[in-house]
Amino acid sequence: MPSPQKIQETLALIDDWTGRLDHFSFEQLMQKPSPDEWSIAQVYIHLWMSSKGFFFKNVERCTSKDEKSATGGSKTWTGRFVFWFRVFPPVKVKMPGEVAVQPHPPEDLAQLKRRMEEVKNLALSAAAGAASADPRIKVRHPFLGWLNAEEWFSLCGFHFKHHEAQIGRIRKSQGF
Repeated sequence: MPSPQKIQETLALIDDWTGRLDHFSFEQLMQKPSPDEWSIAQVYIHLWMSSKGFFFKNVERCTSKDEKSATGGSKTWTGRFVFWFRVFPPVKVKMPGEVAVQPHPPEDLAQLKRRMEEVKNLALSAAAGAASADPRIKVRHPFLGWLNAEEWFSLCGFHFKHHEAQIGRIRKSQGF
């Protein structure tokens, strides 16, 4: 089960990302470094989509023991690296076609804030579910191998941190 400290760290991380939205105009959030790159707003939408439909969904799969879950299984070498260092490798990753989704731009700044609030509520719910999950029940990650509910919960925070560098690159390219 996620420790109270891990839960609080995840919630604080989400709050931090939400608070950063107040430092940008909506126009700045929508600027893209190039036509084939994401804007800051799209990174936020990506974080919302992946938290909701991937990380916390797989916590739920582990707790409900659905058809995608299994007992046992191990991490890949990359998975061991990620959980040993508590971070994704600092490389750009192209997601497989079946899970790759282009985030649509948000309607406005308020929508981004609502999405981050939704992620926070999902994190609270996922933490409660992971607390009672059997650690032997796992769902396979396409790159990291078989992960249990607590590991899926932790992965969401790693994912937010992974996108820090992307936000920095976007800001630098746009001069703000």
